[in-house]
Amino acid sequence: MRSVVLHAGPGLDDYTLHLANALSEFARVGYCIDAYQRERFGDALNQRVTPLVFHRPRRREMWGFREMLKLSHAIEEFRPDIFHLQGDGAWEGVLLRMLGDLPVVNTVHDPVKHVDQRNWMNNTLQADAIRRSRGWVVHSDGLKRVFLERFHVDAERVLVHPHGILDYYVRFAPTPAERNKNILFFGEMRFNKGGDILLRAFDSIKEELTGWKLVLAGQGGGLTNETVMMARLGERLDFRQRFIPDEETATLFSHAGIVAIPYRHGSQSGVLALAAAFGCPVLITRIGSLPELVKDHEHALLVDPEDETALANGLLAMVADESLRTELGWNLKEHAQVKWSWKAIAQHTVGFYEELLASSRENIRA
Repeated sequence: MRSVVLHAGPGLDDYTLHLANALSEFARVGYCIDAYQRERFGDALNQRVTPLVFHRPRRREMWGFREMLKLSHAIEEFRPDIFHLQGDGAWEGVLLRMLGDLPVVNTVHDPVKHVDQRNWMNNTLQADAIRRSRGWVVHSDGLKRVFLERFHVDAERVLVHPHGILDYYVRFAPTPAERNKNILFFGEMRFNKGGDILLRAFDSIKEELTGWKLVLAGQGGGLTNETVMMARLGERLDFRQRFIPDEETATLFSHAGIVAIPYRHGSQSGVLALAAAFGCPVLITRIGSLPELVKDHEHALLVDPEDETALANGLLAMVADESLRTELGWNLKEHAQVKWSWKAIAQHTVGFYEELLASSRENIRA
């Protein structure tokens, strides 16, 4: 294995930063990185990684064709053996068409689109990126089964590895990092994330959660129907409906007494990987790959999705038992550092690249 270029679809720059850094120990790595993200990451990007900087266009911004053409030329000059795509999008589809016969590996983070993102355009873009790839990566055996059922590709060309621990943010952690009586919901506020379920669960037991506050932090308008309840909670609710900078993210997770992940639907969770880096106690729903990644009452407390009562009872159990919270947070961090190690992920990924390239060479000789 000589070289690979990574490209992050929208919202996957954090994941790709970690993967690029880890792969650079084993291969020559280029990273197609948006100019804003390049400035944001600074020296967090390993010096062994070559940044191929571009400006990410929105879907309808036609100057994106120019950016994709420039980026395709930069990729050609880098001369990679593999192009590794994270996610999919309209401009990613354009870029793939400019790469000629360069072998493509596609990490499919969500084999089934989130319930509020399923439409003809998104499904078509996903299927197109998958069709143009020679190998695919998913984050659990269960997701591999779903992926194979939907897309009927060669199972031998699908690699399974977990979502790695997102420890980039730890560099911004405050000292001391004291846990407060905060229940943190973090991330984009979309329907599938279940923020409204958490709100109702918290409201139903707020009198039993003495001194505890609910913190909702992230962009999106998925809670517009809950304004009456939010007003009723008053000072018991800290609502930060905006982009959360990296330093603030680190502070939120450093101080969180509980991280709640009440998803209705999904495949995996970057928030879980982020909470693990900070050793946060986590309450999470059984969706997608999550029951395969963490054990109930050992690494996190798991409840069924869309079950407001179960979520409320889980909060009560964690609030009532500080030793349980401490144990869950410690176990999750230790588990993630071993099982979700980026070095191990990189080694498996490089081996997968080699297998795909060897298979391609055999097909050419045949």
